[in-house]
Amino acid sequence: MKYFYSLATWESIKKTCATDSWESYFNKHGADGTLLDTYTYTYTYTYTDDTVSFINPTNDKAIKLTYDPSQKDLMDYWLSNFGDEGSGSVEVLNIYYRHPHESLPLIEHLIKDWLNEG
Repeated sequence: MKYFYSLATWESIKKTCATDSWESYFNKHGADGTLLDTYTYTYTYTYTDDTVSFINPTNDKAIKLTYDPSQKDLMDYWLSNFGDEGSGSVEVLNIYYRHPHESLPLIEHLIKDWLNEG
């Protein structure tokens, strides 16, 4: 079985960023209910299969984590929206990173700041 860095990163983040109540969001699950990473295309059109995303419906925010060893920078991130304003839009924090252990403190800091913004 393949080791998924994005899922391991999420598990670490949950311990420090108060994201325990967040729900799986556009993730694939195995027959036994185990969360599986999903396939995604990065903005540079490289193909990665190490992505997870979670949503907090209470504050209409979501986080998408992608481990991409071909990423040029240690970490890259941006905000996007999902849905329309009329029926409720979800703000998504997209994070791409290449070194899980080096990136983890930066990712945690980024998420904490983003969640405290309002």
